[in-house]
Amino acid sequence: MILKNKTLVITGILTDKSIAYASAKIAIENGATVVATGFGKGLRITERAVKRLSEDIKVFPMDIENQEEVNSTVESIKKEFG
Repeated sequence: MILKNKTLVITGILTDKSIAYASAKIAIENGATVVATGFGKGLRITERAVKRLSEDIKVFPMDIENQEEVNSTVESIKKEFG
């Protein structure tokens, strides 16, 4: 398990055909904890998509164009996952 005890933040998980989805799947298979982000209408799509990978994936709202939201999300992830 090359990624055991590692936490990866993966953005762009929208469908099971996306590179982000495949990356998350491989990360989980290799022992990682995956955290996902999404924004706007895509947030709900991301929440549904990650459920197909694992019920344990937490999804945080994060619009990369909103610096305050990015900072807040980074702090939330640090607090929860170290």
